[in-house]
Amino acid sequence: MSRINESELVQLVAEAGPALVLFARQWTSNPDDALQEGLIELATKDPAPVNPKGWLFRVVRNKAKNLARSERRRAKHESVAAMQAGWFEPNLEGEVDGKMVSRWIERLPDLQRQVVVARIWGELTFEQIADLVDRPTATVFRYYRESLESIRLEKNQSDGRRA
Repeated sequence: MSRINESELVQLVAEAGPALVLFARQWTSNPDDALQEGLIELATKDPAPVNPKGWLFRVVRNKAKNLARSERRRAKHESVAAMQAGWFEPNLEGEVDGKMVSRWIERLPDLQRQVVVARIWGELTFEQIADLVDRPTATVFRYYRESLESIRLEKNQSDGRRA
């Protein structure tokens, strides 16, 4: 196999770009930069990975973590508190309360948060996520199920209902 072609790259960005930005936002306030660096690496990778979407999630996560380390160093050297980006951009249509969902997701343990974001917004399979987080597929599925249950319970509590 050779490099990924332009149309495949465009299609991948269209399908997974927003989810990848959301995924990277867990670590950095510059998620677009992490995605851009990942896409550049994918475009120049020869041969292209067998599963470009899963590969890109892993690379974007690593790029985001590297950016986060740089941000922390810069903030420390400049003695400026780093601003943490919200999970979601404001929803002008009011269909989803992004702030509430952000709070629920932020309360999840790191690994569970990665699983939920990769599954729901990244539309990765449990097998792809297992490869991404280096855990067995059954464990990833359990994390996902437990996370959704935790979010459901929090939602019910915030609605004033019992689970």
